Amino acid sequence: MEEPQEWLDLWRRTAEVDAQGNRRLVNDVCGGVHLVTDYGPPSDPEEVIALAVAAAEAAEGTAEGLSQEWALYTPQQAAIVASALFAQIEAVGAALENLAEYLHVMDARRDLVMPEYDGGHDDLNLSDAEAMVGSAGQQALGATHHAEDVVRILAQTTYLGVRPADAHETITTVAGLLGDEATLNTEYHVQDEVELTENYNSGFGCGCRITLQDILGSPWEFQRGDSTWNLVRLADVDEQGILHTWTELDTSDACAHPGHIAGLIRKALSEASQVVSS
Repeated sequence: MEEPQEWLDLWRRTAEVDAQGNRRLVNDVCGGVHLVTDYGPPSDPEEVIALAVAAAEAAEGTAEGLSQEWALYTPQQAAIVASALFAQIEAVGAALENLAEYLHVMDARRDLVMPEYDGGHDDLNLSDAEAMVGSAGQQALGATHHAEDVVRILAQTTYLGVRPADAHETITTVAGLLGDEATLNTEYHVQDEVELTENYNSGFGCGCRITLQDILGSPWEFQRGDSTWNLVRLADVDEQGILHTWTELDTSDACAHPGHIAGLIRKALSEASQVVSS
């Protein structure tokens, strides 16, 4: 049986796996934080403030992301996010308690004067603020009481969907979801397994394409290239066969949920048609 900490450290293991992969998005996003933390605890006010601001931006971004329809695909992904968020809450709780205690450090070195605590009856003072900060820290730490159970249950919940194994499975399934409005073109599919693996490792696809039209009848192609999923309007290809503009979808994962990609394609085609007709 796994120890509770095994579940709570799920976010750490995810970061370790990411560091061994090709994309390394976690490493990229955390790179600025690591510039401060990799060489020991932050040692001056600028570093502490920078970390606090970065954490606030990350938390706001996560909250906004989780309001989107396709923010997560599986309960296992939800478990990773929950593990990371509970870790944040626990760290914030400790940080608030440390901040409250640090006011006494400032008082001891005579950088401020800590007044007598008046119980919060009339005019609030610095002692009241210190007590409230410390109390907020304790409440935050208390909020993580069921963290281990939450992460374990999410991680063990059966995912009933089917994730594509590679870019070929993704584009094939997307074509099926788009139905009669799309045609899967397999003429340029890479048959050699070694070459196909090299393509995948380099961020490219299998060579297959989807042809489709927008509501104005303009022909488009959908394909994968250079670590992105792209929509190309054939009218934007000049006489020399040079493409001057294309549309990158908001998801770049080669094995993204096909339903997510199909929705993004429909949205992009609709927006492109509105621009042309306006």
